[in-house]
Amino acid sequence: MKDGFSLRWTPVHGPMRKFVFEPQLEGEYAWARIEFELCESQWREVGIEYLEELSVVSDDRNETTPSHAQPHLNGGDTHE
Repeated sequence: MKDGFSLRWTPVHGPMRKFVFEPQLEGEYAWARIEFELCESQWREVGIEYLEELSVVSDDRNETTPSHAQPHLNGGDTHE
């Protein structure tokens, strides 16, 4: 199982995009949020932001805080 998770979407205008959330096990911050866009069949990194905390809130308002050792979510996605 890979650490971290990703979210993908296709905007009304523009190329498909995704956020990849990766735990930073030995870094100053807990997580990195890396943004990519699909460009000619390749994912191109367009931004990165470091996060002190990360939580996921579902539609029913249940909140989950992924841990470093075993994140609760896994999108099975890579930086293709």
